[in-house]
Order: sequence, then C-alpha cells, then structure tokens
Amino acid sequence: MKIDTHIHSKYSKDSIMPLEDIIRCSREKNLKAIAISDHDEIGAIEAIKDVEHDGIIVIPAEEVSTSEGHIVALGITEYIKPLQTPEETIDQIHDNGAIAIAAHPYCFYRSGVGSMVTGLNIDAIETRNSRYILGVSNYRAKKTSEKYDIPPIGSSDAHFIEGIGSCYTQIPEAYDVEEILKYIKKGKTSAHGIRTPMKAIIREVIRKKGQRTKPKIE
Repeated sequence: MKIDTHIHSKYSKDSIMPLEDIIRCSREKNLKAIAISDHDEIGAIEAIKDVEHDGIIVIPAEEVSTSEGHIVALGITEYIKPLQTPEETIDQIHDNGAIAIAAHPYCFYRSGVGSMVTGLNIDAIETRNSRYILGVSNYRAKKTSEKYDIPPIGSSDAHFIEGIGSCYTQIPEAYDVEEILKYIKKGKTSAHGIRTPMKAIIREVIRKKGQRTKPKIE
C-alpha cells in the first residue's frame, strides 16, 4: 500500500492547505495512509477528526525542529517540543511510543540534520523527498540507508495540493497506525516517486504570498 508520511496543512506556517483538500487529493492519488506533519504544530491531529476520511488512515505526526535539523515524529500521542537536541527529541519521540524519521537529512537549505544522522537512534530516513532542487541530497540519503541498514522512506513533503503523493512509501497492507509503524521499524519499506515540478512550487509561493498580503475587508 502507498503512504505519504510528510504532508503540511494550514496549521504549518508555510502552508495554506485545508485538511479537506488533503484528504480529497490523497484519495485521488490512491494513498492508503498519510501523516500531516506540520512544523512544530499538532493542531491537525484534533481537527482531522471532524473531517470525513474513511478509507484513509491518518497517522498523528509532527515535523519537529531540533537544534540541528528536522525530524518527523510519526505516531505521536502528544506534542514534541522543538529546539531540543536531536538526541533529546528522538528520546522524547520514542518515549511517546512513536518513531523518528530523519527528514531530508542532507538538504542543507531545508534544515536537515546532515551527516550526524548516522549517529542518531532514528527509525527511518527519507531517501526520496520530492521537494529537492538537485538530486544529491536524496542520493546521499539513499546511500546512508543502504550502508547503515536504515529503513528508507519516500515522502512528498507537500506544502500544496499538487505535491501530495509525488514521492511515497510502499509498505505491506496495513489496517491501523500501529501496524504501519511496525512495518517501518522492521524495514518493510521502499521509497518511490518523482520531484515536485518546480513550476508548481513557484506558482504556490506566489499564491501563498498573495493570500497572506490580501487586505482584510471590514
């Protein structure tokens, strides 16, 4: 089954995607499970309960900003506070019964943890993140995954509708969050997908800027 573990919603400071649109597009892309991994925010975890999403497993998640880079906390039950060290963050994620995924680790301009990733107790690593400009960062992550036997993850890191499912992870058929996490930890994953088209990224940046600077009508 196809899952996308890294999608941003309107609860992230750099996205304006409504939850309803995320669910609709995920169905269209034949995704069976998604994680709305907002930046240091978990508002979507409660809000999604009011959105009809039968047929799609929604994994509670957060993209946590550590002191060195971003880590996706997948399967959390409570907020993971930002700006701790990566080690402290991962410990808190594990104490929460969740798993830690290194997000775009070698993408220096998007706050990856870099080469220190090999010394961290992470559960998986993004080897295909669709929001890259050059393929070097994904290539390095793939090599790290293979060398250190770290489960590979494909994710869209979508900040707008067109990006959802651009990259994704294939896992065996699962029926709940617990089973999905188990498959990831056991390395029963494969990463797939393509880069989000640059013209779509540019178009969305312009759209977001326009919406956020639009004057309020009294």
